[in-house]
Amino acid sequence: MLERIREGSQGIAAKVILGLVILTFAISGIGSYINSKADTAVKTVNGVEITQTAVEEAFQNERNRMKQQFGDVVEQLMADESYVANFRQGIVDKLVVEELQRQQAKDLGIRVSDEQIKKAIVAMPEFQRNGQFDNEVYLALLRQAGFTPTQFRDYLRQQMVRSQYTASLMGSEFVLEHEKEQYAALNNQTRTFLQVLVSSKALESNVELTEEDIQAYYDNNKFSYKTADKVAVEYILIDAQKLAEAVAVSAEQLEEYYEQNIVEFTKQEQRRIAHILVEAKEGAEEKINQAKEKLASGESFASVAAEFSEDTFSAENGGDLEWFEAGVFGEAFDQAVLALEKAGDVTPVFESESGFHIVKMTEYEKAESASFEDVKAQIASQLQQLKIDELYIEAQTKVSEISFEIPDTLEDAAEVAGLELKTTGLVTANQLQGIVSSPSVVSKAFDENFISEGLNSELIEINDTKSIVFRVTENQPARVQQLEEIRTPITVALTREKASELASKKALEVEEKVKAGAELAELNADPAVTTSNQIDVGRFDTKVNANVRDAVFELPKPENGQPEYDLVELPNGDAAVVSLTSVTTKPALVEAPVSNQVLNVIGQQAVKALIDASKANADIE
Repeated sequence: MLERIREGSQGIAAKVILGLVILTFAISGIGSYINSKADTAVKTVNGVEITQTAVEEAFQNERNRMKQQFGDVVEQLMADESYVANFRQGIVDKLVVEELQRQQAKDLGIRVSDEQIKKAIVAMPEFQRNGQFDNEVYLALLRQAGFTPTQFRDYLRQQMVRSQYTASLMGSEFVLEHEKEQYAALNNQTRTFLQVLVSSKALESNVELTEEDIQAYYDNNKFSYKTADKVAVEYILIDAQKLAEAVAVSAEQLEEYYEQNIVEFTKQEQRRIAHILVEAKEGAEEKINQAKEKLASGESFASVAAEFSEDTFSAENGGDLEWFEAGVFGEAFDQAVLALEKAGDVTPVFESESGFHIVKMTEYEKAESASFEDVKAQIASQLQQLKIDELYIEAQTKVSEISFEIPDTLEDAAEVAGLELKTTGLVTANQLQGIVSSPSVVSKAFDENFISEGLNSELIEINDTKSIVFRVTENQPARVQQLEEIRTPITVALTREKASELASKKALEVEEKVKAGAELAELNADPAVTTSNQIDVGRFDTKVNANVRDAVFELPKPENGQPEYDLVELPNGDAAVVSLTSVTTKPALVEAPVSNQVLNVIGQQAVKALIDASKANADIE
């Protein structure tokens, strides 16, 4: 049959058909390439793109950092769509600034060497064990964070360059003595004032809402109540650490491995050598023989090497070449060194590709095999890791093959691979947790084309030890909610808004009364009003509302006994009237911390000014 197929394939008709098939696949491939979804640019900064993927990764990293720091409260914040929008915009702005700083640092010639990167990594306490850098800890933590060593070094290099850039700007600033004195005086200044607080909560009972008010508020704000796109996914997680639980290594396997790989546990013989080198040129033989005579007369090898050797680097160290490694200086050199039997032996003069040599063996360590008991734990770890790697690759292969062959469910793949099929409920992108919150998974899960296909994803490697295959089982597209669905939250929000307006209006009335000299008892008669005298409030005191305190310190100093007034609208809807009556400046010593504070403030202002100027002059789209 194969012979008939071979004969048939040589005909003209078969070749034409084969050509058409090849052309079809070529056109299909080109079309797929052209129509493939590119990683779109969110911003371009002087022609450099900040991609959607970069924003998503930065978003997820910052979200995870906040979650580690603040716990579950972060998830509650992330459920607020307006908060997420502001949070994401902040991420974009930060990436723009970082890109501007990177470009400026490059223009200024700021560089960070590989040696600096290495020293920084070794000094990081998170990579240390018992006060010493531990490479295994380093690699494990990088895997957990989703970094490869190269990616982490690049990330650290960017951070260090920006740090040097900022430090160079701040370090160029200076502070004059009178500036320090002014800062110290302002820093220790206190202010006394009357605070009249109008509570919006107390005025909510005065608010009357009509159906027209509610409808108008809904029409003006309905997009703020738009639901987020939601998906439900099922997935198979392949986790090498979970597979490790099923791996066991027997004592027989350990002994067998030791016997078959004894070379691996044998410390080869080592020779530490020093040499005298005279490069091959006219008079070289005479010079090397002079060195030989000096040695024969009893002079130390180190002193002769310092005098005669033309290998200046080793000559400064008595000719020391440290531990011998075959193949570095050529075959003649290797033969001469390997002929030395014990420490102190010296070769006769010989010639290599580099010139004429005399070599001394300064130390010798014979080959020695470690005992089975000494390396038993190491072998167990190696064998276990080998088995884990085998199981991990096997599981990846099974899941990939079955999920491709049966593309509309993962049940079969999970069953064949012996892994758990996990599911999530309908969640937004910000509500995905654990392994499915990885940027690569989130991006795929909310891709419209992937959702519409309803098929299994390809195998996605999250890091060196975790990979995943998933599919979207249900999708709830984003939509604007109807009024009846959100009538209660709209009523609450509108009531607060109108109560805040009433509070501001009443505060204006109160301000006029205060200016007219109204008694505190008269003001306190209103259940929505509370008065308090604030005595000697400092610039950083926490006993009063920060917005009120900042407004008071922005007022000019009262002149001729006449108070200064201001009305402050607070974020919670309340309104406050302040009447500043006196300002007290206390004498202050200019100490080192004060100088540093002033310098830090001036430096930060310089950095901010440069960033603002850079944004204004940059081509940002």
